[in-house]
Amino acid sequence: MMVEREVAYRMFANEFNDSRFNLYSNSSSTGDHEVYSPNFLITPTGMKVNRVLVVGVITEVDRLSDQEGHEKELWRARISDPTGAFTVYAGSYQPDASIFLSSVKVPSYVMVLGKVRSYEPGDGSVYVSLRPEEISYVDESIRDRWIVDTAEMTLDRLDLFEGFFSSGKEEGKPMDWFLSCDVPETIARGICLSLDYYHKDKGYYDSLRSDVKKALCSIRESSGDQEEELDNDSAIMSVIETIDDGSGFEYYDYIQATGSRNIPEKVAETALRSMLSKGDIYEPRAGFFKVIH
Repeated sequence: MMVEREVAYRMFANEFNDSRFNLYSNSSSTGDHEVYSPNFLITPTGMKVNRVLVVGVITEVDRLSDQEGHEKELWRARISDPTGAFTVYAGSYQPDASIFLSSVKVPSYVMVLGKVRSYEPGDGSVYVSLRPEEISYVDESIRDRWIVDTAEMTLDRLDLFEGFFSSGKEEGKPMDWFLSCDVPETIARGICLSLDYYHKDKGYYDSLRSDVKKALCSIRESSGDQEEELDNDSAIMSVIETIDDGSGFEYYDYIQATGSRNIPEKVAETALRSMLSKGDIYEPRAGFFKVIH
């Protein structure tokens, strides 16, 4: 009998990394590679996820199989979005993904369709990651579309939490309240599981909403009233090209170079942070930057 694949949900890295609640089904896999794998992950906004679709910038790739104690073929990568970074592991059970990671150009825009994995070392902590089923290069427009779609879906869920906290029904039966608001039962059940497990207050969900808005603001505007901003970015990129030989550049050298062109330090700093948020550059370590081609 063919098993129907679970829906691949879109979510931002900050919510994914905050997720700790594993929901196991009655059946379990006997494969060694599934020992630490939950059947579902319940997120703070009530999603019940088994598979996730991620689009972002791949900023790090490490071959862990070179380290003692790891499986024969194991790669770890970090995929960044405007809110944080997803950790991705590909091993012998993901040969296509392993081959891709072995030769991927860092940094690059990539799309990952992966299954949720969770590891609990026994000290109360939980580490979540993705095992890729598919991974491929994409362009900036695909990344921007993913941000918009993910933001819309996240805000829809946050609106449900906002309505619940505003209703004053926190001491009652949340399930009854959500159903009375015509929220589908499957969605309401996920939200109630989240409320019961995470015990997050309204402030937490407000912070998630703020992060979503920042993610939307990170998308490059193309309208005519943005010409001046784009001109500034072009001037800054021209400076970067003079100090970056392809291996990256230091913040000190950047400020020195922009100052020699009479660009105020505050303007240079703002432009640098703007390019970081848009994904034009990234910061692999403090004070050191690389251009994303």
